[in-house]
Amino acid sequence: MRTGPAPAVLDVPVILFAFNRPDYLERVCESLLRQRGVTLDQRRVFLLQDGAVSARSGLRYAEDAEVETSIAAFRKHFPRGQVAAARSNIGIAANIRRGEVLAFEALDADCAYFFEDDLELGPEYLRIMGELRALSDRDARLGYFAAYGDHKAQPPGPEAWLTMLQHHWAFGLRREPWRRLRDWLAPYDRILEGSDYAYRDHLAIFRWMESLEVAGGFSSQDAVKTLGCHALGIGRVMTDVCFARYIGAQGASFRDEKFREMGFDRMNWVEGPQHHLAASVDSQVDGIIGASRKRHEHYRQVRLARLMEDQFRTRLERERPATREDVITLYMYLLDRLPEDEAVEALAGRHSVRQVRQILLTSREFRGRNPMPPETG
Repeated sequence: MRTGPAPAVLDVPVILFAFNRPDYLERVCESLLRQRGVTLDQRRVFLLQDGAVSARSGLRYAEDAEVETSIAAFRKHFPRGQVAAARSNIGIAANIRRGEVLAFEALDADCAYFFEDDLELGPEYLRIMGELRALSDRDARLGYFAAYGDHKAQPPGPEAWLTMLQHHWAFGLRREPWRRLRDWLAPYDRILEGSDYAYRDHLAIFRWMESLEVAGGFSSQDAVKTLGCHALGIGRVMTDVCFARYIGAQGASFRDEKFREMGFDRMNWVEGPQHHLAASVDSQVDGIIGASRKRHEHYRQVRLARLMEDQFRTRLERERPATREDVITLYMYLLDRLPEDEAVEALAGRHSVRQVRQILLTSREFRGRNPMPPETG
């Protein structure tokens, strides 16, 4: 017999992002089904599955079996959930954008919850997220919120206070702040369109930061979204108490040694109905938003110039106009000869270094000198 009220049905879309780590995804799905006080409408749970091979470059980033196993793991736990599988590898930035567009445009949701495949939820996670969502209802400046907590401090609760959100893991996002951020990110998105995400033009991204009042030292979609929020005054908050644990010891950002070095192997969640947001957390929002912007303004003023010096020492500015010397050098290295004067005049100053390189790499002459190796197997 039922001894208490039925769990509330979550009324926001739940979107999971996955690629080639089905074992992690399995744990995340299981943890979503173990929530206390909240239950899911499986018809509003979505898997945004990235593909294995890039249509742009032809590079393989995962095995087909890993992708298939990932989808199977989701369907095992959410048989009525919906799978949106990309036909090719589009990279994490574009896959997350697909999820955002699904939530805020196709589904017309005011708020949605997004989960990557490497944060395992404790049983109180969605209940605490509901309290954070109520806080964002009261304060329209809040865009992102999460409840995975400060894994280094791990305060015991039961009162949970706010701190600045670190990574965009298992987060809630509101539609109106997302729209503002989407527009701010347009130059960054145009840069990403030029190559596979794994080989994005880091130098061009930092060059773009030179035009902003804020800057940071990383070019990932997660870091740049953080920068945009702080530039626009969009609040990003999380609980200090841990209601989840990060499990991504293997992935694009971590390996076992770094995972342990950062202390994630010792991260654990608290549980129990006594845990709640502290009554006066609303008063923390001003300070978090202000401190976040100041941090990135300081980086722009004090540290970006040094970062650019380091970047220019190690990277080629691929979108700069090609000089005569660039054209001659590319001919020598790619075609083993000097170019005709007409070719130099046609290419120098009229095309970028990247474009000249692409023209030569796809030329009949280059392919004739460099035949593809025969297929084996």
